[in-house]
Amino acid sequence: MTELRPGEVIAGYVIARRIGAGGSGVVYAARHPRLPRLTALKILKLDEVGSDDEMWRRFEREADIAAHFDHPNIVQIFDRGAADQLFWISMQYIEGVDAAALHGISSERALRIAAEIAAALDYAHGKRVLHRDVKPSNILIAAPDDGRPERALLTDFGIARLRDETTRLTHPGNISATFAFASPEQVSGKPVGPGSDQYSLACTLFVLLTDHRPFRADNPLGWVHAHTQESPLRISEIAPALPAALDEVFDRAMAKDPEDRYPSCLEFAEAAWQAYYSDPALAVTAPARLLAQPVRPTRSARSASRKPVWQRLFRTPVLIGLAVAAVAVAAAGVGFAFHHGGAGAAAAGAVPDRFVGTWLATEGQTNYRLTVAQGRAGDPVLSNRVDGVLPSGSPFHCEFSAPLDQVPSTGDRLIIGTSEIVAGDPANACRANGPTTLTLLPDGRVSRKTDVSGLITYTNADAAAASWDRDHAAIARAFPSLVGQLAANGTAIGWQGAACRPRDPGPGDVATAQGAHRILCNGDDTTGQVHFDVFDFDTRPSQSAAALFFAGSGRSSAITHPDVAGALSITTGADIDSGLTQDTEQRHVLAAVSFPDGDPRSRFVLVLRWPAHTVDSVLSQWLERAPLK
Repeated sequence: MTELRPGEVIAGYVIARRIGAGGSGVVYAARHPRLPRLTALKILKLDEVGSDDEMWRRFEREADIAAHFDHPNIVQIFDRGAADQLFWISMQYIEGVDAAALHGISSERALRIAAEIAAALDYAHGKRVLHRDVKPSNILIAAPDDGRPERALLTDFGIARLRDETTRLTHPGNISATFAFASPEQVSGKPVGPGSDQYSLACTLFVLLTDHRPFRADNPLGWVHAHTQESPLRISEIAPALPAALDEVFDRAMAKDPEDRYPSCLEFAEAAWQAYYSDPALAVTAPARLLAQPVRPTRSARSASRKPVWQRLFRTPVLIGLAVAAVAVAAAGVGFAFHHGGAGAAAAGAVPDRFVGTWLATEGQTNYRLTVAQGRAGDPVLSNRVDGVLPSGSPFHCEFSAPLDQVPSTGDRLIIGTSEIVAGDPANACRANGPTTLTLLPDGRVSRKTDVSGLITYTNADAAAASWDRDHAAIARAFPSLVGQLAANGTAIGWQGAACRPRDPGPGDVATAQGAHRILCNGDDTTGQVHFDVFDFDTRPSQSAAALFFAGSGRSSAITHPDVAGALSITTGADIDSGLTQDTEQRHVLAAVSFPDGDPRSRFVLVLRWPAHTVDSVLSQWLERAPLK
């Protein structure tokens, strides 16, 4: 059908923008006709449906089924109707992305998402509804908002069916679920049950943990053969940093016979949590939110066991702990308890050179900067700096220090002792925990597993800089924490989750900056994050920042920064009141940051703007915390 344009009105809803398209319709963000809020409006693609009555019924069924649901992890349906020869469904608008857009996320975040979707599926199964199309693109990730942590929501019940219905949807050749995530019974046309959704959830979690599908296939026939005949890939081989105990969990959740899978989706999610914290190389004290390993019931006892699991997870603080992990994870220093002594204990030694250096990691809007120094047992060899944004929108900053405990004889791990808080702002956002382990991975990165932050994988700062091309490598070497590591898609995840990419000055930019190289961060962002550019002039600019960026009419002041010896020079427009003038789309309020003479970074100029904020806010709430080394 012809795409709807912003401003068009359907059933009173005013189209704001197109969000995306799926198998049964196009979804738009639309303004509600009576309430001051955005609604997600799904509209059936009539020209693709034609006379397919089943597609019409499927579209109506989505509204009918999901309208009966009331669950925090299922997208809410508000209304449906027909207008202008279009069928439409209005539903809860989610500010965020779908899980298919997530790559390289922490294992704990992936497990939390799976646990929340497992809860949604078990709830639907309790209503005698099967989803039948569980996959990453049908999981929406709601961004943290007003003190509420990130939340995963299941959407698109377009091919859902009541468990006792039988239709031609289950016939061979009419597979509606995406092949890569479909269960053996779906691809072979057999009756499906709750275990089918569990199988698809397991495929989804496999992808979230590894960025890799659990089977190697690239066409429908290949997927049918893989799901019905092949064993899934070993997740511990695809991602060596993950414990081998997860292999058994995925083998069971993706068993060919549905009767051999877990009794419920939540029991699968719980087993995955427990396996994750059962690293066989370490004696781990699991976090309090984890429960004892459930006894595997016999087939006849499985249906009876489902209610106690539900009660254990929802009448205790377990999933509450999972939901608030985004806040606790951001502030954690180190994490889990290591069992000392015994026949396997290795003698203490010096830190191997390959661990020494600066290591960087980013998770959402939280940045981790780990520095490992040379030393022997008892020496303070590790410092950790964690910076991020709390769900309230306020920034936090934590610094930790920890001694070396021992170096196992293999030389690929460091046992780090209990950490202590060196600095914390606000103090209650920072928490030092017990001993932890650094593991050197085959690809040159290091991983660190904690009981709060989960598994964090760090990249060496030098490797992050080397990922940029020759023209921009100097910026990346000088400010690795700001700009991050460049990925194959041409974008890096930088400071506080910024999207950074090379974009040298061109037409429309300041003429005096032409010829400089630049890395631009958050340049296309519309969510209110700080926009920051780093310009490289190769040598200290012969012109002042006022001449370069403000047509010679700038105003300068000086501030100090913990990473800089001497004072930084801050230049703004001459007509800007640094404490009162707010940045708007009509009037950008810029602050140019220059380094002092003698500083090797004097060749660079950092240009900042923060929508809806003043220069003073940028300097005190952002620059003061930003790592400039």
